[in-house]
Amino acid sequence: MKTKTPVVKQLYRLSIEPRVIDHLSKLAARTGEPKTRLATRLFTEAVMSFKPTAAASRKNGAKP
Repeated sequence: MKTKTPVVKQLYRLSIEPRVIDHLSKLAARTGEPKTRLATRLFTEAVMSFKPTAAASRKNGAKP
């Protein structure tokens, strides 16, 4: 039997443009997925798939 990984929920207050909220609402209506769950899933996917560029890494103090 597969064990579930624990889920830690940390909420952030983000300043989002109104057009992004409108788009999120349209997506949620189209998919039937609640806005909060959709936003959490999209945010998680974006953060987990982010790959910083070499220039950004050097800028933050990492050695080449």
